Amino acid sequence: MRIVTLLALCAVLCCSQGHKQEECLNQHIPPTMIKDMMETSEFIQKSLPRDSAPFHRILGKLKKCSKKLNVADFKRILEIYDEHVFQNLWKNNTHQLPKMFMDSFVRLKDTMEICETKGKQTLSLCAREDLKTIEDTFKTLQPKGLFKAQSEFRSVLVWISIAMDKKRTHEIH
Repeated sequence: MRIVTLLALCAVLCCSQGHKQEECLNQHIPPTMIKDMMETSEFIQKSLPRDSAPFHRILGKLKKCSKKLNVADFKRILEIYDEHVFQNLWKNNTHQLPKMFMDSFVRLKDTMEICETKGKQTLSLCAREDLKTIEDTFKTLQPKGLFKAQSEFRSVLVWISIAMDKKRTHEIH
């Protein structure tokens, strides 16, 4: 009986931590920010060379985990993108669209750091290995691969919007 009670208490605590992170994301990230980032990303993508392998996805492995991702996972994904994609893609770039996008990206990354402290701060089991593989892939990307990674960032924004609040996702897509 004590074991069942202890397990139930653990389950309640885990759920409440996820709920606190969801509340934090909702408080700090307006839905319009995610939507604007998606639109800006799309405009940037249109100005880049056409994808030569449209059905090969770099983030494909993470898709199976997308609904199980926590704030720590999102924070790590943003760090990987910042370090290996955006810094290489837009070095010394003063164009308006990348600058607008990166301003929002920095806000999003800062919010993930704040909200991570509200709950589970470790990577989910589902994403841990995939994130390492994705990071290793991003480290070796040539310019065309960087463009592809940038175009796939829209998926990350969708996953974040789903994690924020399942009731609000229809406003963002």
